[in-house]
Amino acid sequence: MTEKNDRLTITVIADYGPLSDLAFAEVTQNIHEQLDDFGARIKEYSVPAFDTMATGFFLAQTAINSKLGENHIFFVNTAPRHDDEKPRENSAGEKLVYMKLYNGVRILAVNSGNSLSFVKEAAEEIYVVNVENEGSQFRSRDFYPKVLGEIVRGDESRLTKAEPVIPDYPKNAVAFVDGYGNIKTTIDPEDLEDHMGNYLSVAMNGIKHFVRAGKGIFDVSDGEPCIAKGSSGWTLKNGIRREFTEVVIRSGNAFLAFKKPSGGTKVTFEPAP
Repeated sequence: MTEKNDRLTITVIADYGPLSDLAFAEVTQNIHEQLDDFGARIKEYSVPAFDTMATGFFLAQTAINSKLGENHIFFVNTAPRHDDEKPRENSAGEKLVYMKLYNGVRILAVNSGNSLSFVKEAAEEIYVVNVENEGSQFRSRDFYPKVLGEIVRGDESRLTKAEPVIPDYPKNAVAFVDGYGNIKTTIDPEDLEDHMGNYLSVAMNGIKHFVRAGKGIFDVSDGEPCIAKGSSGWTLKNGIRREFTEVVIRSGNAFLAFKKPSGGTKVTFEPAP
């Protein structure tokens, strides 16, 4: 339970569209209604439509590295309803899951695709939430804010013993694209050690470029492409460090050079001929 004199931070991660979209306004308004007496500060972040890889990577990077503990709660909704490709009766969709991480941070998220794949190994508690997952096209507006309010007040009666099935994130795939067009991938930086200083043929999204392997993303001349350990990563409770590789073009845009690959796109690399 959160004390009312504690400053509560709610981070909303969703694929509703730009932050000016009506959906963000409605969801935020309903969260404020549920948490009005807590004076919660709410910050929204947009991820690409239906991209559960970007959602999951963003969530892990910001939740596992958070220093706010129980006063930081993530409200996450990217729900493409791909758990069943057949026609969906009554707008049914993926289930809602509650997590508490080893650092005290709490997460209320739709268990879709890879939305929880990056963060699951940092979780100490994981529950399926007993809440309506059908009956509205807009569940994160109509049903989920009420659950958030209950959890903040210490009411965990909706948390069930059911264990959700959360897939591992795919290796050697596009995870997230930042504002510079740098492509964060799930390639382990250790896999580049034998290639340092050499050019690799990197392919994704049907596009191939010669890219130099470096210790950092600025290990190339201005305008050149590079593949190197990036700035993202987190440490688990057991001390294991998760780190990731980025494909960048210094002073350029790798995302555009590879024709805008979406989250989960396979990335391959081999020594250049």
